[in-house]
Amino acid sequence: MGTPKERKPIRLLKTSIEGLEPERTPYFVSTVNAKGQAVRGLNVRVLPSGKKVFVHRYRFQGFQKTYTLGQFPSMSPEEAEKASRAAQAKIDAGRDPGQDKATARAAAVEAKLAAVTVKDLANRYILEHIPGNSKAWGDEATRLIRLHILPALGELPLAKVGPADISTLLFEMRQATPTQANRTRAVLRTMFGRAEEWELRPLGSNPVSVVKQRAPEVKRERRLKDSELKALGAVLRKSKEDPTIILALRLALLAGMRKGEIQKLRWEWIDMDAGEVRIPPDSHKTGRKTGKTRVVHLCSALVAYLKTTVHTLGCPFVVPGKPRKGPDGKPMPWQPIVGLQTPWERIRDAGGMSPRNEDGVYTNEEENPGLHDLRRTFASVGADLGLKGFVGELLGHAEATVTDIYTRSAAEPLQEAAEKIGARIEGILSGKIDPEKEVQARRKAKEAKAQKTGASA
Repeated sequence: MGTPKERKPIRLLKTSIEGLEPERTPYFVSTVNAKGQAVRGLNVRVLPSGKKVFVHRYRFQGFQKTYTLGQFPSMSPEEAEKASRAAQAKIDAGRDPGQDKATARAAAVEAKLAAVTVKDLANRYILEHIPGNSKAWGDEATRLIRLHILPALGELPLAKVGPADISTLLFEMRQATPTQANRTRAVLRTMFGRAEEWELRPLGSNPVSVVKQRAPEVKRERRLKDSELKALGAVLRKSKEDPTIILALRLALLAGMRKGEIQKLRWEWIDMDAGEVRIPPDSHKTGRKTGKTRVVHLCSALVAYLKTTVHTLGCPFVVPGKPRKGPDGKPMPWQPIVGLQTPWERIRDAGGMSPRNEDGVYTNEEENPGLHDLRRTFASVGADLGLKGFVGELLGHAEATVTDIYTRSAAEPLQEAAEKIGARIEGILSGKIDPEKEVQARRKAKEAKAQKTGASA
């Protein structure tokens, strides 16, 4: 069809536009209407793909510009002529239609972002971020979001949240729950980082980055007391929770397993006859550092629970997550369970281990036993039984300095030590061991000894 300068105007008819052939590079063709009159600025742009687009070409403040009107044939020639004349009217009035369109688009984007709340971000974060990045503490992050972040910030427009909002929330939390405040800050920082990545906030606008103050943390030494173990056993015996959830709690309490180890635990790793679980290096906390398989020694009571647990058909995990379906409606591969914290809180509260006030709020959240405290209870019972020296190995610690938190000394065969610890805890849970009667027996023995000593004197 020649060079762009040589192209002749075409009539603004459907057949004329359809007859335009694509070339290796885009080109413009000016138009005349049905009366043979040139339509000022109205062109058809023909793309190499064959698409044809109506555009208005004009000069504004010394710059040549192109304003897109619509694509043919979705936009008819008549509609294109009408839109082109309207654009030219704006230009004649001193307005740039391209800038008007850009301004309107920006306003629409701003209005859309203004409607996004912190709650919307939190929901997307839980759905998209946690499963792929935070499995090890995903349920804890979700709990912090629902318990602290949403009540304080959930209804605020995401775009308007500033450092002051974050600082106020964390200041209030630091007064009652300093450790939880630090964890919440970490979740918020990641959430707002993802908001930037998802273009819900401008880059570099993370309000948490400005809030530097962190609460001093005291290492937790919480363990379940014998009376709490007795109450927990009573709750477990009549609990309507999923049996695999209760099994997960027993794995932490009777074997000292970490939450992440329980979540990833596969049936193929368990040797019932040997009373062992062999966790590959890539599936436990210290594996990357040591490169060694972690051997978990199981007491006979725990082996019995595992043997009576019904396997979920087709699922490799001992504690399976909820079955999910993909976009095509077909079942997705089984995934480890994520939400252990919520059912533990229900069981914990039913056992009276977490007092609440009249409004249903925990009176001392820092003292509420968490899932990790079940593991710590296993270690502490081991120390009570004089098995300190093997507690670290039973827990799978990589360094003695970490084990010192739980205290240790003396040595006995690992399996025997695990059996003694598990038997003690299971005895209290099942009611076969009554801690209160043990205390009374010790008191009577002490009184009898004192009387005997006094008599002999």
